[in-house]
Amino acid sequence: MILCCGEALIDFVPQKDQSGGSLYQPCPGGSPYNTAIALGRLQVPTASFCGLSNDFFGSMLLKHLQQSGVSTEWVRHLERDTTLAFVSADSADGEVEYAFYGRETADRSLEKGDLPQVLPEEIKVLQFGSVSLVLEPTASTMELLMQRESGQRMISLDPNIRPGLISDREVYRERFEKWLDSTDLLKASITDLEWIYPDAEIFSTIERILENTKVNLVMLTSGEKGSWACTSKQRVHEKAERIVVKDAVGAGDSFHAAVLCRLWEIGAVDSSSLADLNESELKQILEFANKIAAITCSRSGADSPWRKELD
Repeated sequence: MILCCGEALIDFVPQKDQSGGSLYQPCPGGSPYNTAIALGRLQVPTASFCGLSNDFFGSMLLKHLQQSGVSTEWVRHLERDTTLAFVSADSADGEVEYAFYGRETADRSLEKGDLPQVLPEEIKVLQFGSVSLVLEPTASTMELLMQRESGQRMISLDPNIRPGLISDREVYRERFEKWLDSTDLLKASITDLEWIYPDAEIFSTIERILENTKVNLVMLTSGEKGSWACTSKQRVHEKAERIVVKDAVGAGDSFHAAVLCRLWEIGAVDSSSLADLNESELKQILEFANKIAAITCSRSGADSPWRKELD
């Protein structure tokens, strides 16, 4: 089983009504939440560890997990509001910009006491990322879980940078590098890494990460330019699929899910297995991940495909 750990919120995605006027559609979202949904729909055993409100939106988020085949055993229910995120209409076709409304909300209020004391053996992978690693107290809670389980299970990380929520780039960089010492698989966009390391060449950054941290596989995305899989032995590129983009909400999350899905299917869910992936295996992973991300981009909101659609 894969346990996706992090925020669950409502994305308000820009739409047009019949007259061409602007309106917003509420959609379940949050980076690790989206990854869990995509994995569940791909029929990978998946669970979510997140904080959910008992309000109307929290019920909507819970139902969406269950309908997508995601276990909610580890969900924590809190008497707090749900975080709301508005997607900029100007950025819906490219790098997505958000405005967050979420002070003291459920997904950012997890304390260390909310952590499961022991995880069952069937959980082989923990996935982390994005807002939940920035906003306290959930950030420290997730960081503690990551460090506690590193070495016992594969750790997969997607920083999914939201600059408007990060007050100090240097402090964030230091914390990010601390996470890498617990991480086996790093999924990131070029935009993410360029924001963290603004003066560095992208593949030099990746080489440094692979040489100096626990990371054994870096999966790098760049929208229409395609994606790369990098290990200490391989660097493989795969072109993006050509599609009509509805919006890019959840594209990186569904890509991450597709990577984890393929790794799960071939049994490469430990650090040494990641390092030994060959060129053909990496190419197949990229092809599949690009396809899943492309389908997600062809729809409104983080609406990843179901396995039956692929068949």
